Amino acid sequence: MNDLPDPVYKAQPEKEEKPSHFRTVLVALATCTLLAGAGVHFMGSGNNTSTTPAAAGSGDNQSADASQQRTGIQLSLIAPDKAAEALASSGYSEKEQADILAGVKRRDLRLVAMPIFDATGTGGTVSVISGTMHRTVALQTNPTVLILPITVAGNVDILPVSDPGIVGIGSGVITMFGPQVLPVMHQGDSLGLTVIAQ
Repeated sequence: MNDLPDPVYKAQPEKEEKPSHFRTVLVALATCTLLAGAGVHFMGSGNNTSTTPAAAGSGDNQSADASQQRTGIQLSLIAPDKAAEALASSGYSEKEQADILAGVKRRDLRLVAMPIFDATGTGGTVSVISGTMHRTVALQTNPTVLILPITVAGNVDILPVSDPGIVGIGSGVITMFGPQVLPVMHQGDSLGLTVIAQ
């Protein structure tokens, strides 16, 4: 038998990997889906009223039921050096103002301005609860500016005080992006907001 020598190994040129267009499309699609989901989460999904009444005197509403959907709104942040001036005309008692200012100085709290108005023309009175503080306001077509102490992203609850009747109470707030109409509240409803200070 003839033994032939093994052929000399010849290096094969490596194939160039072409960028996968399929992979690029998948990454772009995933990014769009994540951004759309975040937008829905922070802007709310429309009907965000809860039929379980919240206790107005319960104190800290920061630990509200996690299953309750909350509408995300972005409100104007009041600078810490302007906090005392803003609180002076806010309607809080002197003790409440001192407690809030101490929280702002410790950086536990931030102050935001929340202009609230009557969005449906039916009027009504609501209670706005932020942590242990609450304010009662009669809704009007001209916005009433409430000064609220919140954490960096805090929960604010709105409850009807006057009888909403059949039509309900429709409120709205002026956010960083303009007026935002909130869902109509009926008897026993509470409206949960997640406030983001900007």
